[in-house]
Amino acid sequence: MEDKTIIQTSIRNIVEYVLRNGDISYGFFSQSRLVEGTKIHQKIQSSRGKDYQKEVHIAEDIVRKNAILSLRGRIDGVFEKEGVTFIEEIKSTSQNFIGLSKESNENYWAQAKFYAFLYARKNKMKEINVQLTYYQINTKQIKLFTIKYTLQELEKFCLNIIDQYLEWAVTLSNWLKKRSSSIKNLSFPFPSYRKGQEKMIKIVEEVLSEKNKLLCQAPTGIGKTIGAVYPSIKLLRTSFDSKIFYLTAKTTTRFIAEETLDILREAGLNLKSVSITAKAKICFKEKDICDPNYCEYARGHFNRVNTAIKDIFQEEAFTKSIIEKYARKHKVCPFELSLDLALWSDCIICDYNYAFDPRVFLKRFFAEEKGDYTFLIDEAHNLVDRARKMFSAELLKKPILKLRRATKEEIPEISKILNKINQYMIKIRKRCEEKEQFYIVQKELPDEELLKMLRKFSNLTSDWLELNIPTDFREELLELFFDVRNFLRVAEEYDSYYVTYFRKYRSNVMIKLYCIDPSKLLKKALNRGNAAIFYSATLTPLNYFAYLLGGDKGSTKMQLPSPFPRENLALMIDDHISTRYVDREQSFKEIANLILRVTKPKIGNYLIYFPSYVYLENVLEEFEEVKEEAEIIVQTQGMTEKKRGEFLEKFSNFGKTTLIGFA
Repeated sequence: MEDKTIIQTSIRNIVEYVLRNGDISYGFFSQSRLVEGTKIHQKIQSSRGKDYQKEVHIAEDIVRKNAILSLRGRIDGVFEKEGVTFIEEIKSTSQNFIGLSKESNENYWAQAKFYAFLYARKNKMKEINVQLTYYQINTKQIKLFTIKYTLQELEKFCLNIIDQYLEWAVTLSNWLKKRSSSIKNLSFPFPSYRKGQEKMIKIVEEVLSEKNKLLCQAPTGIGKTIGAVYPSIKLLRTSFDSKIFYLTAKTTTRFIAEETLDILREAGLNLKSVSITAKAKICFKEKDICDPNYCEYARGHFNRVNTAIKDIFQEEAFTKSIIEKYARKHKVCPFELSLDLALWSDCIICDYNYAFDPRVFLKRFFAEEKGDYTFLIDEAHNLVDRARKMFSAELLKKPILKLRRATKEEIPEISKILNKINQYMIKIRKRCEEKEQFYIVQKELPDEELLKMLRKFSNLTSDWLELNIPTDFREELLELFFDVRNFLRVAEEYDSYYVTYFRKYRSNVMIKLYCIDPSKLLKKALNRGNAAIFYSATLTPLNYFAYLLGGDKGSTKMQLPSPFPRENLALMIDDHISTRYVDREQSFKEIANLILRVTKPKIGNYLIYFPSYVYLENVLEEFEEVKEEAEIIVQTQGMTEKKRGEFLEKFSNFGKTTLIGFA
């Protein structure tokens, strides 16, 4: 008898995967409701009496034709009534009970029926009652629905869902075996190492094995990317929980990561990678509004997404273009598809924000327990300033005043609190006007008066947003709500690592809680994974970056020398042309002639940087008059990500003519 594949999962995962359907909703849901929901569960459970069993853990192995499914779950409550066993599932809701029936919420019933099936099966029961208990948060009303099931009815229902899930789960299991075998047999993809590269790989392996942090400064051209990626892949465990997060500050470094993985695939690696693109950049619509009435990709997304995932899974590199191709084919949201693919990808390539920014980090990975994650932080010198921005918060007077006026008629209670906040801002503006520089910096938080008003605004707005009333100002109010919530969150964390900054801009006022030292919060974020590799060509001084990037005393530091001969660098300075703003008009022709003199003697690729687009256009106009045989490409304002990629791709080729890029 052949060994069956053992697949472990939770009841909730099975139900959510097989039965998910409907639209991506643009409706607002307050995160505070999650905390409130937990309290409601506890309140209802405590009211049930001493014989009531709460939070009952259950686990069972279900043997099927192609696999053994090891199921686990936790029942809200189990109790006996008149000799009959009840399985209770408790759900809190802000929706009105009108229209609520036994047929409502298929997923809730499915989850409860799974619990009942496993409990009845384990305790050899022929029948069991399932009770779904709803608690209305605003009215505090409770409504119960109870259905009696036989074990045979539950078995038929659950096994049908299990078999649908196993079809996908076995595909995943087979892929993991293939991936792990390829990793085991993978060798370094080049015949030899560059100078310093082998040392880097060895140190990275040691740091990952010790679950530590490494700061590596190495020059451009040494092969830092593959020096970090290759050993990270070799140490991946045979599980979808084991992941590499390749974190970048720019799109260009994302492309380098993708190319590196492709090189390893050509050397025999089988590995799934996903590149997560910001929603605004990958959305197919003019505006990235997740409203099923506006977006056909949001409408019915969950009806089609499982089919889309099964189809795209034949690919290994889930790049932006591949995701867009399959999202259009199956009419699903490309951004949401990329997030789902991250669950089954081994390497996730994304911006720093998705790992570190409290507002947008990937909650499916970082919200709860520490994971088996390796963080590879490319161009790590950029992370310090980016982290300061991520962990800071600011409020501006202008949108507060605008929304105070907009909400006056429809939601006067919100308008009133916005008026009070606006008055506070006016006081701050007067204080700033007394200063010569028009700003104030202090080590303390703004006074409690402001924070109290912001909390009231947050609570009132949260309640109103949950009603999902369409208005002209809704999006602007939602944006301010998130800004206020972020401000209050930062205020809770505020300590000696912060300063408060007040500034006047004409009639506008800014209040900023500025994180001057992100080390503590970066360390907290990095502790969600096992190890972190920071690398860049500019991490000097290493001790400074080691501290600010959340490193510990035990963090490893290494600095690799350049492998390239010094004589290969030609540094030339021409200081006879003034580029001061007042002299720029006279410099256009001189600079055009200088570019010609530099580029004419040797065929190659040249990139010319300008301080502004206006300056670029004026010099370009002059250069067009004197240029000889050369191809000219120009970076333009508002260039799309695709066009920027095409612009940079030109420099990957070396032809028989000179290429000159104006940027």
